[in-house]
Amino acid sequence: MADEKPVRLKNAVVSLRVSPLIWQEKPRYEELLALLKEYRGTIGEVAFFTGFTHPPLPLQTLQQRAAALKELIPGCKALGLRTGINHLATLGHLDENLEHSLREPWQHLVDVDGAVSASCYCSSDPAVRGYLKDVYVSLAQARPDFIWVDDDVRLESHAGAIRFACFCERCLAQFSTESGATWTRDALKTALGSGPREQCLTLRRKWLTHNRRYITDLLAWIRAAVDTVDPALPLGLMTGEISYSGYGFDDWAKALSGTQRSPVKWRPGGGFYTDDTPPALLDKAHSTGRQVALLPASVTDVQSEHENFPYQRLKKSVTIFTAEIAAYIGAGCTGTALNCMGISSDPLAEYLPYFAAVKSQRGFYDKLVESFGRSPCEGLWPAFTPDSFAAQAPERPWFDAPSWGGNMREFNELSEIGLPMAHAQAGAAVTLFSGDSCLAFSREQLLQMLAGGVVLNGPALVRLHELGLGEHTGFAVRETKDRDTIEVLTGDAINGGYAGWHRDCRPSFWPQPSYLLKPLSATSRVLAEIVDFGPTNFGACSGVFENSLGGRVAVLGYYPWRSLHSLAKSSQMKALLRWLSRDTLPAYVSSFHKAAVWCRRDAAGGPALLVLNASIDTAEDLQICVRGGGESLRLLRADGHREHLPRKSEDGPYSMYRIERLGPWQAALVGS
Repeated sequence: MADEKPVRLKNAVVSLRVSPLIWQEKPRYEELLALLKEYRGTIGEVAFFTGFTHPPLPLQTLQQRAAALKELIPGCKALGLRTGINHLATLGHLDENLEHSLREPWQHLVDVDGAVSASCYCSSDPAVRGYLKDVYVSLAQARPDFIWVDDDVRLESHAGAIRFACFCERCLAQFSTESGATWTRDALKTALGSGPREQCLTLRRKWLTHNRRYITDLLAWIRAAVDTVDPALPLGLMTGEISYSGYGFDDWAKALSGTQRSPVKWRPGGGFYTDDTPPALLDKAHSTGRQVALLPASVTDVQSEHENFPYQRLKKSVTIFTAEIAAYIGAGCTGTALNCMGISSDPLAEYLPYFAAVKSQRGFYDKLVESFGRSPCEGLWPAFTPDSFAAQAPERPWFDAPSWGGNMREFNELSEIGLPMAHAQAGAAVTLFSGDSCLAFSREQLLQMLAGGVVLNGPALVRLHELGLGEHTGFAVRETKDRDTIEVLTGDAINGGYAGWHRDCRPSFWPQPSYLLKPLSATSRVLAEIVDFGPTNFGACSGVFENSLGGRVAVLGYYPWRSLHSLAKSSQMKALLRWLSRDTLPAYVSSFHKAAVWCRRDAAGGPALLVLNASIDTAEDLQICVRGGGESLRLLRADGHREHLPRKSEDGPYSMYRIERLGPWQAALVGS
């Protein structure tokens, strides 16, 4: 499935997820039907939740709800809407409402220290499997157009004490068979967090393979249950950045598709519940993009999770609500699933501004999907594989490592200053290595990357030297300094007119060691040095090098991914990334604005860009440089307004275009 050619779609999927507290109440259900009728053409799909709390429900409760939905679904279908069921809790998310949830003496999820979840069950237990078969048969008998499996089908972040699962006796026995060694919890915990590094990493990769297989088998079981009723019924899966679960998206999609190769739906999600911190929208967009990049091309119904829990309307503005949809499509989705109203049976009127705004921009979302299809994002690629979690904390206890995407979000500021992000190696103009990420790759893979454009932070430079690849980097770490450090740009050509400019990231407030570098070659060029408040000069902290492999490497030893928002630093980073990529960076925001850009391709292979003003200021005279742009490009605003963008100037292979104004958190499509 992963090798199939991308399919171009014509329209965005906009769906609505509906709580039982709405569909079980007759006045609310009738109000819902009226809303759906009014916004027919805006909302194309409805998914009814089976629950509104997060542990699994008793079988009898779910059978009663499935029977009720069987009576209600035709009312939505009569409006021309695809209508399905969103099963909220398969294994269980977290502990709440335990008194009214499934309470059986079956196997629950267990962590590596033996803690047992109060609410979440392990599908290795035949009794749990029997329950799940009955549940999904009942849901299929309601005759929906599709069934969603929610994101509790994961092995991390089940809240409370259970961060990582499952280490019950059945799962340990299964892993013992798979790995060819007998394991107890204590022995496995020790082996996964200590011993020779390569031996430890190998065992971790085996455990991630085990986790992927666990979920594959569970999804295949669900598919088989549904097949007893309707083998052609489409199934969908919601995911987050489930790094510990192993991102087995290709196998999981095959399991959901089944022997009949039924269509598969996907809903990437995670976080961003309110707009308290608007730039967190970019974090979720990149998280969404990383998930989409792992999907086989055959999965074309990719709806971003548009999460607004706990559904209090003033927690998220209409402006941010609509910007999210555009950003997630820009990152790779082909639609969105609105989860914006109701864990109560109160009237729905307060949410109407959301629907009116989506209606006004629906044509824009359709055009984004038509332009982008499932083409990959191009730009800066944070080196990543489905096994990347194995490389986290290689000399420390593994289960202290962060889950849900690990350290991927540290790169967000690069996009805030207008540099495009790639979510798969196929779209990489430059590869970014941070910390231990290089340990997720083989020596051959690393040599291949070092033959291109690469950025390293200080810890990544240390790792490459440990792996015997330091000669290709041009620098070594001489020492570190923990406080009173200020970066000063040198007179290197990459720094342009900003030679002598300072960047004080104030480690006394935001601690992070500075890496002082030793050049290893006469051709190693120093981009920046460290001074203190004296100022005493401590020597090089950043530099570039062209290696014998033909690659270009930058080592950034001082706050490489943070505090990039000054004029000098943002300008230097754009010039640096162009140099590293040998001017293959597809596009970037060349003016001094807080604006993000996603670089994709249209059906003809031409540039298709989503530009988003990521500020509460209106962007005046926003300039974008596009590689291979022609005499002019076209701009489509979210409100449907179209403009002609003539080329203003040229810089090597890049053409510069000017957007006169872009409002706060407003998006626009730029293409040929």
